[in-house]
Amino acid sequence: MSDPIAAARLQGRTGMEIVPTRLARQLEDYWRACRDGGDEDYIPRRRDIDPAALGRLLPQVFLLDVAGPEARPRWRLVGSAIARREGSDPTGRWLDESLMPEQAQVMARFVQLTVRERRPSCHAGCWRDAEDRLQLSARLLAPFSEDGTVVSTLLGLIDYAPGEIVPLRGAA
Repeated sequence: MSDPIAAARLQGRTGMEIVPTRLARQLEDYWRACRDGGDEDYIPRRRDIDPAALGRLLPQVFLLDVAGPEARPRWRLVGSAIARREGSDPTGRWLDESLMPEQAQVMARFVQLTVRERRPSCHAGCWRDAEDRLQLSARLLAPFSEDGTVVSTLLGLIDYAPGEIVPLRGAA
């Protein structure tokens, strides 16, 4: 990166929990609709995910398989826009083997948060563009289950043009 000061500022903003962006809110709203009025402890089932209902979000979504809060996540499915931006499709690979170490640590922390708290979480991330410049992104993770109680899958979205990043109130 040509500007190390800008890079440091950008990296300092990654890893924090943020208010979902407009695009991320659309996926969060979809997750809430999948709960179908279930009580607050209910986690939507993976079989409730309807790709047709995701419409134009589909190229920017991914599925991660997880099993418990300390599980090692594996990419089950990665949308075409993500694979194109990242330069490869990590489908079938372990999360920690497909990302740079710092990115994998941030992502793993939010996977654990989402699994533990059984709620969607959105965090700031970064990616390198074609000119090797760091760019901000927003990533939403939403929990799904096989049985309505234990998180087994995370439905996620990457917003590569998040606009303003707003820290979640009370988040570190």
